[in-house]
Amino acid sequence: MGIHNRIVGMTYAQAVEAIAALEPRGWRLCLDRMWEFCRRAGLEDALGAPGGPQFIHVAGTNGKGSTTAFVESILVAHGYHTGGFYSPYVVDYRERFQLDGHLIPKELLAQLTQELLPIGESLAETDFGGVTKFEFEAGLGFLFWKRSKCDWVALEVGLGGRLDATNVVTPRCSVIVSIGLDHVSILGDTLSRIAVEKAGIIKPGIPVVVGEMEPGALEAIEQRAMECQSEIWRFGQEIRLEDGWSVVTPAGRHDGLMPSLEGVMQPHNMALAVASLDAAGVPLNDTFLAKGVREAFAPGRFQLVRYQGSQVVLDGAHNRDAGVALLRSIDKRFGNRPWRLVTNMLSGHDPLEFYELFRGRVRSVDLAPIDFVRATPVDVAAKLLEGMLPNIRTHASSLEAYQTACNEAASDDLVVVTGSNYLVGDILRAIRD
Repeated sequence: MGIHNRIVGMTYAQAVEAIAALEPRGWRLCLDRMWEFCRRAGLEDALGAPGGPQFIHVAGTNGKGSTTAFVESILVAHGYHTGGFYSPYVVDYRERFQLDGHLIPKELLAQLTQELLPIGESLAETDFGGVTKFEFEAGLGFLFWKRSKCDWVALEVGLGGRLDATNVVTPRCSVIVSIGLDHVSILGDTLSRIAVEKAGIIKPGIPVVVGEMEPGALEAIEQRAMECQSEIWRFGQEIRLEDGWSVVTPAGRHDGLMPSLEGVMQPHNMALAVASLDAAGVPLNDTFLAKGVREAFAPGRFQLVRYQGSQVVLDGAHNRDAGVALLRSIDKRFGNRPWRLVTNMLSGHDPLEFYELFRGRVRSVDLAPIDFVRATPVDVAAKLLEGMLPNIRTHASSLEAYQTACNEAASDDLVVVTGSNYLVGDILRAIRD
């Protein structure tokens, strides 16, 4: 008997628990199961078909969440009924499913979950196997935006692209923000191999917007675009940033743009978002465009707060390229100030390559447990970092680690929380509550 038969009038908490349990043993990245899930749920007309929601599909190793946020905010500013899908969420689980910049109501999420659970569970009795948590979440989003009669959806890829559950859509434009070494055990151990996976979101005849990246990765994407006969706009070529905040694309010039999100890569991400809407044929009004860029928000992306008198940077960087961008952003905003580092990572990333960037920059390291199944135990992390970073301490909670760093910070110290979006989320929730 499925959980949907055991619970009548499912609550939000019960819905989140039921979704979290959807991770079948031996699951594999694939699209055939997702296609069947959408078919059984009656969602074939919600994946980019005329008359249904239209999609801007955003992939990338780093920057895809920020780019998605810019796309969503710009569309909302223009008055379009706009959905947003984010992976991962940072503070609130409902960040995954947005409408016009607002989180899905808890009651509606519970209702849609109870409606879809029987369909997801029915696949467990077939050769497809049961749906995964992320497949179910993508399907829930598609149903939410269909019922809401969305005009557009800014859709962030979960992992990779080619076999990601979101790749059942036919978008109006595909975006590949960046290519870096991350999730190498799943996506490949070279930039070219990872680029091939992410380029799998490019659809025949659909334009693709591409960010700044290494030549080998760009070549793989260009090859896929050529095979699909898809027009390609590349940052630094067809897409240019001029005079600080002006974006130029083959469709026109947009002046007076000031991104709300801080960090050295955000003008790049903003430019890709603007270009994607130009490439998709969305008529852009420069007043509304500037408003959308100015009001975009994504938590945990070089987010600045003050806590107990300390200046704090919260950033979900968890690979080398993101770490380099974080360093550049800190130096540009704060100069060469000493750090108090609050951190930890999930398994599946390369901690030594990441933390080596911070050698000589930090005064102390407060290792925090992360409330997630793949979190690295703090004692294991301490052994990995021993001899690389100074004054390493472990803590029983993320809030304890954070408060310790803030309490001990001198007036010129910067407290930096990084290493995982989940850690950033844990701390933002703790200080909010």
